[in-house]
Amino acid sequence: MRVSLSTEEYDALRALLARAAGLVFDDARKESMAYSVAERMRACGLREVSSYLRRLDDPNERQQLLDEVTIQETHFFRNPPQVRALRLHVLPELLRHAELNGRRLRIWSAGCSTGEEPYSIAMHLRELLPSTAGWDVKVVGTDVSQRAIAAARSGRYGARAVQLASPEELARHFVALPDGAYEVRPEVRELVEFRHHNLVTEAVPFAPSERIDLVLCRNVTIYFGRDTTRALMTRLHHSLRDGGYLFLGHSETLWQVSEDFRLVALGTGDAAAFVYRRLDKQVERRAVLPDRRTADEPSPEERRVEPRRAAAPAMPPAPVLVGVDTLLEQCRVSLAAGRYAEAAQYAADAAMQAPLRAEAFYLRGLALVDLGRDDDALVELRKAVYLEPERGFAHFLLAGVLDRLGQPVLAAREYGAAADTLGMQPADATAEELGGRSVRELAQLCRQLQHRLLGGQLQHHYGEEVS
Repeated sequence: MRVSLSTEEYDALRALLARAAGLVFDDARKESMAYSVAERMRACGLREVSSYLRRLDDPNERQQLLDEVTIQETHFFRNPPQVRALRLHVLPELLRHAELNGRRLRIWSAGCSTGEEPYSIAMHLRELLPSTAGWDVKVVGTDVSQRAIAAARSGRYGARAVQLASPEELARHFVALPDGAYEVRPEVRELVEFRHHNLVTEAVPFAPSERIDLVLCRNVTIYFGRDTTRALMTRLHHSLRDGGYLFLGHSETLWQVSEDFRLVALGTGDAAAFVYRRLDKQVERRAVLPDRRTADEPSPEERRVEPRRAAAPAMPPAPVLVGVDTLLEQCRVSLAAGRYAEAAQYAADAAMQAPLRAEAFYLRGLALVDLGRDDDALVELRKAVYLEPERGFAHFLLAGVLDRLGQPVLAAREYGAAADTLGMQPADATAEELGGRSVRELAQLCRQLQHRLLGGQLQHHYGEEVS
């Protein structure tokens, strides 16, 4: 069945979904909406869109449409930098805090889809805390889709969902089934509770007296408007304990949305993850960064001064530390000269000194693109747009990388972000690093590429374009 939505019908549908769940659908998603409506009309035995719109007066059918438009593909242990940050920094710290505060731990996976994320958290906890005797540990997964919650509660997954799990993790946390599927083991499932929940219209799914230690709300706010996201962050800030963590998706940011959280870097180099933390503004705090000492290096308290036996040999003078701005300027010079490997190294050195400087990651990503290293460039450019969402050229480069790596939907999103941010620059602005192309021309090109990719993706998935 093919469905064509008029402007009025599409406006009515997206207004309904905005009221029901805060979801925002721009003009580029009209064809995707038409496909979802066609699926529901087929299920209801209806032939006219107008008849289906009347059917949406039924709350059950509104939920069915929500289930249809919010289907997401996910998998276990997604976003490796954040997985490492959880294993090495966040969960060990939260467990140490809980040990001193009644052995109570609360974690919320908001927008958990079919359950891979909360189960992944529970698996990490089982590795760090094999026995929960005497502990009060609760991992709550919620989603607006009843279909997704039902799948999560079943605990059964196909091979694609567990593709990032190591053989050891598969053996430890899953039961392999005869049909090739995998089932989450009972000792993991007992830590997780699933609830149907609407992030926009319902209160936080914890008692008012409970304070949450960690909230994961990844790739959820990309479907919300700014006001909806701002209201949600206010609720999350109130629900998290002081020092609690908030994980967002790589393309999400609180820039110009909320000043109630602080961005912190966990890990270094390509393994770094940028996450948010609730820190009470009334309390003076030092920067929250991971301990950079190696496992064998003693802490200052552990060092002991040895008795002086002989004069130490003269040491050569310490090298002069090159400033971040100088490194970035050297990077630009190397880029202009075509010395891309050298430019990438300059940018990497700058990023090590200033891990929250978006320009360093952008220039390194640009150098890596010129070297043909798209996989490596992807990491750097994602950091750049995370730290500085208005950096339109970084969105443009990231979109091209995603397109070449076979991820057209994500590429289309980045082309749209590039068009939006580049469109805010002066009309006569140019970019030397992109061949001197005018910003206005580049913004128009990005919009065209966004629409082309969205249309092609629909045709690729469904075999025919919805018209």
